Amino acid sequence: MMSTASYSQPTSDSQSTWVIALHGGAGALPRSLPPEVVARYRNSLDRALQCGIDVLSKGGKSLDAVTATVVALENDPMFNAGRGAVFNARGFHELDASIMDGQTLEGGGVAGLQRIRNPILAARLVMDDSHHVLISGEEADAFAENGGCATVEQSYYYTEKRWQQLQRALPLMKLDPLSSPAYPIPTDLGPDNNPEGDTGETVGCVALDVHGNLAAATSTGGRTAKRFGRIGDSPILGAGTYADNNTAAISGTGIGEEYIRHSIAARVSLRMELANNTLEEACKNCLEQVLRPNDGGLIAVDYEGNLFLGTNTPTMSRAWAHSDGRRECAIWDEPLLPKSN
Repeated sequence: MMSTASYSQPTSDSQSTWVIALHGGAGALPRSLPPEVVARYRNSLDRALQCGIDVLSKGGKSLDAVTATVVALENDPMFNAGRGAVFNARGFHELDASIMDGQTLEGGGVAGLQRIRNPILAARLVMDDSHHVLISGEEADAFAENGGCATVEQSYYYTEKRWQQLQRALPLMKLDPLSSPAYPIPTDLGPDNNPEGDTGETVGCVALDVHGNLAAATSTGGRTAKRFGRIGDSPILGAGTYADNNTAAISGTGIGEEYIRHSIAARVSLRMELANNTLEEACKNCLEQVLRPNDGGLIAVDYEGNLFLGTNTPTMSRAWAHSDGRRECAIWDEPLLPKSN
């Protein structure tokens, strides 16, 4: 299945134009999800989008907008990022994230975090307060904590639906079953911890601000039942995240190994720069010619405010907003982007 949508920005005063888009992961969400779960899922996407809108509509930076949006998604257990992260094969959680500034090409990534509440804030710290681009494991946790990022116990990330996903995945991968997580299950799960429905996946956000600057951010808990220490594309600039003011800002979601092998996020930018592709042409090339069916999707916005949201999977939750007042949210193949004027 190939599902894409694009929006060509009408001619306007670029100094007053901002655009933002987010994704809550590509996959195969069943249409049989309970209506209350679907409603909550849509509300979650919309609330996160509003966080970015609040920044951009006041003349704020695209970097701050994507950060705020991804923090909101990480705080929501509906998604495979932060609080709702999936389990690895050993029964605990390892989180990855990255962020990139299209104006400077500076960026930061973290991989294998185990005790940071918001991985995207740790990635932002790597970009802003270190000489590095990617930090992993215990040192990434320590760096983030020393920099003021809030810490949590592993049980903070627990959701019943992710535990059940692991239980289903382990036999299929011929791995030993686990009787319990690698930590005590919390007793105060609260009403948000709904075991019904296979909901969100990796999250990401891209934005163009009124100053003409692009930014992208991506955050994930990785793949269910992944090997301990596995790192996917989300913390790697050029694979799952990329931004360049001369081309576009891109965030990917899908099979991370394929996004790494083919440098998907950077490939979109390079096709625009070197092959003179439009944003839509570059993105469709990656989804239709480079990646395999069901490998994943991506969202992107270029320096003119053109948008692309597409996937070669059955579903990709996504939402976007424009300074002209347009705003949309979708999960399945319902219309998302209007035809350009």
